[in-house]
Amino acid sequence: MRVDYQKRLLPVIRYLETHFNEPLNLPEVAALANLSPYHFHRTFKAVQGETLADFIRRLRLEAAADELFKSKQPVLNVALEYGFSSSQSLAKAFKQHFGVTPTAFRDCENYQEFSLLARNSKIGHTLRKNGNEVDSSAPYTGSTPTTWSSTMETQNFTASKLAYVRVTGPYGEGYEEPSGRLYQWAGMKGLAGNTCIFIYHDNPEITPNEKCRTDICLMVPDDTEVPNGIELQDFPGGQYAVMRQNITEHNQYSKAWDDLMSKVIESGIENDCRPCFELYHSYDPQTHHADVSFCTAIK
Repeated sequence: MRVDYQKRLLPVIRYLETHFNEPLNLPEVAALANLSPYHFHRTFKAVQGETLADFIRRLRLEAAADELFKSKQPVLNVALEYGFSSSQSLAKAFKQHFGVTPTAFRDCENYQEFSLLARNSKIGHTLRKNGNEVDSSAPYTGSTPTTWSSTMETQNFTASKLAYVRVTGPYGEGYEEPSGRLYQWAGMKGLAGNTCIFIYHDNPEITPNEKCRTDICLMVPDDTEVPNGIELQDFPGGQYAVMRQNITEHNQYSKAWDDLMSKVIESGIENDCRPCFELYHSYDPQTHHADVSFCTAIK
């Protein structure tokens, strides 16, 4: 059954439009779309064309601009009302977003001048007087088209045993020593050529960077025994959406995950809550170039 992610996210959008200035309860908001918190952020970005944080920030800035014009309050008062720590933090975000200062909006004398300033601002749109309407006819990726460098396919993985080393910290950092330790042991056992996957257990938009968990894994026979410092776990296998890409720059990993999620959304495939992983076909430790399959669980 094809999933209409835009329709599924509509209750979330409507909720955020009226609650953007309140503390966010992520599990409750994700539940409005019948999504797990693990997958919610990437799904939201793929559908809306902006991150959840950027979406809420934009709504707050638009509301702050409208409040400045209507109330003529000091910038600091409005900043604190809409979740900014100081007038300076609001001014910086305001200038980045609109291309003009908060004071410029506050000093408009009528709606005609206000709307003209909004239309001529850097982002080129008019602030809406009666809430923030979502254009239901807009493409799921927003106004900026996404270009995919490879094709997504679905693949069934067989359940297996994994020997792994756990790394806790920012994704992509601190992998060299534990990988070396895993492969040193695997080399002595004749297992170094086995399939290597990196499992990511946490969403970095939810979990603090220093708490994010990565398992650096090798698929091994069921009867494998491991020494201290290396652990075993079961890999459940199952259906995954997969995109294979050649990676030459570190920042391409994040884009690859975004591209894969965009393809999943476009295809209307239902996500599953099993952790996503990267499967490494090859990796050059000198150049850091890699041939990688990016895999996200689907139902």
